[in-house]
Amino acid sequence: MRHASRIAVATFGCLTAAFAQDAPALQAPAKPPVAEVAWRYAPQPSDFDHVVVGDGVLFALDRKGLVHAIDAATGKPRWLGKEKLSCDRYFGITHAAQEQGALVLVGTDQGLYAFRAKDGETVWSTAVAAGVAGPAVAKGVVVAGGADGKVYGFDLKNGKLRWESDYLEDRPDDPPGFRGSDARFSEPARPCAAATDGEMVALSVFDQCRTLAFDAATGKRLWDFKTEGWMYGKPAIGPLFVYVGSQDNHVYAVDKQIGKQQWKVATESRNEAMGALQDRFVYCGCCDGTVRAIDAAVGRVAWTFPIDQVENRTLAIYACPVVRGDTVYFGAMEGTVYALERASGKLRWKLRPSEGSEITGDLETDGERLFVVTRMDGAKGESSVLAIRLP
Repeated sequence: MRHASRIAVATFGCLTAAFAQDAPALQAPAKPPVAEVAWRYAPQPSDFDHVVVGDGVLFALDRKGLVHAIDAATGKPRWLGKEKLSCDRYFGITHAAQEQGALVLVGTDQGLYAFRAKDGETVWSTAVAAGVAGPAVAKGVVVAGGADGKVYGFDLKNGKLRWESDYLEDRPDDPPGFRGSDARFSEPARPCAAATDGEMVALSVFDQCRTLAFDAATGKRLWDFKTEGWMYGKPAIGPLFVYVGSQDNHVYAVDKQIGKQQWKVATESRNEAMGALQDRFVYCGCCDGTVRAIDAAVGRVAWTFPIDQVENRTLAIYACPVVRGDTVYFGAMEGTVYALERASGKLRWKLRPSEGSEITGDLETDGERLFVVTRMDGAKGESSVLAIRLP
């Protein structure tokens, strides 16, 4: 009996061991993705506004008058511009590749400047007395809206004027509640940054409540599209439509060829920045504190995501979102960066990268990092350029 008991115990032990080997290991619950600040660039005094990335370098426009070239991976400075710029009212920055070497193009109150991307040396400058807004490059032409009421096309290689188009002579009547004189500075017009698809260029004119489209090579005006409110921010250009936002509390899709409205989506507040396009959807942030995924073809809202409220106040979104893979990223003005699942709008993570600072500039990405510009909120926070390492 004593021997039989030992056999039974041994058998039970073998079965237990075999079961333990065959049983699947218990899986630890998946940890949520974590984003973190990879580097911070904040020389003082500064007043950063726009950034653009190209060839592993982040180029930041400092409205104090300088362009900063920052290594995108490390945050260390590559060069600091020598040219003193005036960027009080009209400004913007873009990066353009060309055979002779990439250029950084900057619109300023004085006109347009082209700097060599590798070292910041001035290649050319073209004066425009009233100043130009953010430029776009297509067909070897740099297109920018002038505050004098003309849109200009300059040769990318040397800055010489290729064409100009007047947009004051047919200025439309002001819609109710949006008087143009209240929206302008002292100049005749208030143009916004230009966007391009490589063939056409579109830009909004804030005080005229309309978007203009041009053939980049010839300067021929293709169409203009009017709304019932002031328009700020850069249009988003898709394969068939151009998407614009207005302070009349609507987002619009405009036929790319003829400028005819295809659909509009009502929002609860003004739209200061246009959306990011990816596949079938355009992702738009609004000053009602909501991001919307809108079917780009028909204008159906697939999902909405309301950002956090602070002290029961709805917070605005001024920055254009960006899309990387299956994630939509955007920054709220109060200073938080959000990452949403692109298919559903569910929150993946959020991060306050600079305590007390605001986010108003559009986000940029190089695929590995998300670049964010912050500004002071009154006496709080800082002016900085930040890189967030993406999970």
